[in-house]
Amino acid sequence: MNRLPCIFIATVCLLPLSTAAGEPAAHVHGVASLQVAVDGKNLTLNLESPLNNLVGFEHTPRTEKQQAAVRAMAERLNQPAGLFIASPAAACTPLSVKLESPVLEPMKPSAGDGHADLDGEFVFRCEHPEALRALEVGLFQAFPRLKRLDVQVAGPRGQSAARLSPQQRNIAW
Repeated sequence: MNRLPCIFIATVCLLPLSTAAGEPAAHVHGVASLQVAVDGKNLTLNLESPLNNLVGFEHTPRTEKQQAAVRAMAERLNQPAGLFIASPAAACTPLSVKLESPVLEPMKPSAGDGHADLDGEFVFRCEHPEALRALEVGLFQAFPRLKRLDVQVAGPRGQSAARLSPQQRNIAW
């Protein structure tokens, strides 16, 4: 009998987190989401953005100009050290980048309603993770169509959230 209230409280406390994490983000041009996870020496960033924010369209590239825009986007995103700047004292360096989008795999049939996204995973290795307290996001300069970034952070100091913009590009935790 004593266990029921504890289980109920734990379920109620965890429900909003699991529901929020499980729901797909709404597809809104100008808005993207970034999940930040600090786990040991790893800093993992998961970006989800409508392609329109990054290349100006959401379909398979039809012209050389559109193909060049996709290549430029991929080149920028594959250099995460300039896009995500962690606390300098943490000494974080890029470890891996994974990008998924229908425009990066043109032979793959695109499904859905014509609102294509890009999902990116950026993993950094931090030599001093205890000094990791903030992140400056350079996506706004690289991709001017991006106007808002909804950020959620989970790490050893707990969870936090922020809404970033071209004027406010830093999140601290």
